[in-house]
Amino acid sequence: MITELKKKTKYLIVLLLVIQISCSSSEENLGATWIGPVDFMHVTKDKMEMSYSVDVIGQKMYLGGFYEVIKKGTETVIFKIKVTDLEFGIREDGISFCRVWGTVDDSGIESYLLAQECSAVQDND
Repeated sequence: MITELKKKTKYLIVLLLVIQISCSSSEENLGATWIGPVDFMHVTKDKMEMSYSVDVIGQKMYLGGFYEVIKKGTETVIFKIKVTDLEFGIREDGISFCRVWGTVDDSGIESYLLAQECSAVQDND
């Protein structure tokens, strides 16, 4: 009976820890920031075209924001994107990446910015 009580207590403690951890890490990602290289995948009805070596001023984007994607090292705007979604992951070699999804110019089709060494932003600072 005492061992059964110990087991129930252990399960309860583990359950409470899991709930606390999941609740404490449930902050919503509001944006993305990066320090690595960036590419842009422009998607249309007819094709998908990757623009390599692009940039966004500030290396930070937020959900709902409008941004100009420029060719790296120039001031040439190649696309304007409204951010609609964020996707984060880790490559097999351990490098973090993110895809910042959004609508480009007046298109209803979503394209994405692919950034390496990317992390989530959970506040607007």
